[in-house]
Amino acid sequence: MGQAGQHSLPLDSADDLQAQAIERTAYWIEQARALLEVSARRLPVPTVAFDLRGRAAGQAIFARRSRDCRIRINAQLLASHPQEMLAETVPHEVAHVVIYRLYGRRAKPHGKEWKALMRAFGIEPAPCHTLPAEPTRQLKRYRYACACDEPAWLTSIRHKRAQQGTDYLCRRCGEKLRPSAHADSAEERG
Repeated sequence: MGQAGQHSLPLDSADDLQAQAIERTAYWIEQARALLEVSARRLPVPTVAFDLRGRAAGQAIFARRSRDCRIRINAQLLASHPQEMLAETVPHEVAHVVIYRLYGRRAKPHGKEWKALMRAFGIEPAPCHTLPAEPTRQLKRYRYACACDEPAWLTSIRHKRAQQGTDYLCRRCGEKLRPSAHADSAEERG
């Protein structure tokens, strides 16, 4: 996402990382207030949760009616890549919150306003992180047949829906998929 070394932070222990992420969130909000000359009332510090899983490093959540904002951080990535998460992901998500609070949904998520704020923070704007992240789950896949020679594979979610009556069509031949006579899953083929 950018220049992680520019905002170097001392890291004491893994127990301290969440507190540091919360402190960095408040720091970047304060920086945005100063840069944009915005009051604390108009730009409050969002709450921070550490409940994000999967490949995403962070996420800004906006409540439409109340315009309340919160930030979700991937605790696993924070623990494995603390320097990058604190120096890049936290200001990235704070920038989303700031832009939303000031412009609402008129501004694009990684649009010119967001990019300008990231540059004002001294961080090169990048829409995605480059940290190695594994998905939290692997879906089981089930074999289906159609007019094609090759089998089609449906995830466990779509397989369950197909069993409940949802029809799926082959992308190649357009025929309705039906459970294969070889009802094994991709995991069992192994």
